[in-house]
Amino acid sequence: MKRRKPLPIALRLALLFSAIAVMVFVGVGAYLYQALAAQLLQHDDAELLHRYAGTLVIAVAVGAGLATVLGFVIVRRGLRPLHDVISKANDISAHRLKTRLSVDAVPAELREAGVALNAMLDRLEEGVQRLSGFAADLAHDMRTPINNLMVETQVALSRPRNVEEYQALLASNLEEYDRLSRMIENTLFLARADNAQVRLDREMLDAHAELQRIRDYFEILAEEAGVVLELAPAEPGGSQVYAEPILFQRAVSNLMSNAIAHTPEGGRVSLAVASAAPPGAESETVITISNTGAGIPSDRLERIFDRYYRGDETRFACGYSTGLGLAIVRAIMNLHAGSVAADSQPGRLTTFTLRFPLVPERVAGQRRIV
Repeated sequence: MKRRKPLPIALRLALLFSAIAVMVFVGVGAYLYQALAAQLLQHDDAELLHRYAGTLVIAVAVGAGLATVLGFVIVRRGLRPLHDVISKANDISAHRLKTRLSVDAVPAELREAGVALNAMLDRLEEGVQRLSGFAADLAHDMRTPINNLMVETQVALSRPRNVEEYQALLASNLEEYDRLSRMIENTLFLARADNAQVRLDREMLDAHAELQRIRDYFEILAEEAGVVLELAPAEPGGSQVYAEPILFQRAVSNLMSNAIAHTPEGGRVSLAVASAAPPGAESETVITISNTGAGIPSDRLERIFDRYYRGDETRFACGYSTGLGLAIVRAIMNLHAGSVAADSQPGRLTTFTLRFPLVPERVAGQRRIV
């Protein structure tokens, strides 16, 4: 095939600037033929193309500018609800936790985030209220023993005393110090238990044997109060409880001391253990502590496990109580992924029920209490 000759430079320039051309290459045999059809443009036609090109450039520039301005307005208008959310979020503080975002006014894309933020504010408000109430109750309860110490010391220093009187003062002060110490210890325990990442060194325990030891421990106290302690016979084959030994004893002991304190002379306190497997639920060990007496009014049952709840005879009949015993029981059961409940028939029987799950994996991955 022969190489075709290039077009002359003059013809190329003419075609480029003043003509509309169509060029076709045709191969016939060993030869390549070049066919060119062109129409020369008049001066007016060229000027029209130049004006068209300028108009096109201006139109593109104006369109880009309008698109930019319109996009800015649309984006700003679309982000207005987000700015409202930010403004309301800036108004939220520890003293203004009741502020909530209006999720109906935000776009659908942000509605889920607004609902989640409102739920977070609900939890924060509840936590701050509980913390404030807890601090106020703690200060109130610590003030009593401290005032007792101050008054007794001032009375003792008002005039010279003999040795026996000073010894009696020191003995009384020791009781108040012990009460303060137990109050601080219980408060620290509850503060640690509030951490959801707490792991227990749990093990399988003989539930009936553990209850027998606790009953023996409280037997002397019950005799002094004129209360009979009863322990139901063990189930055939025995009952096991999967729990941390010390915390298990502490939970049952708190309920035992509470039951003895609120049982009149001649009454009885009963302990029992049973294994249960509710339909569709995991197997669990159920511990019940029952006592006869005046009982707990129904309107107080839901609050008796609150810290420092003042339920008259139900929580503070004993002046030596710190008011944290039942709160500690609930915290221990939460750590064991279990539950505690109370049922009372006024004037007849009050029963506390502890439910310990028997599945170790339910508390896996938690840290240990120290």
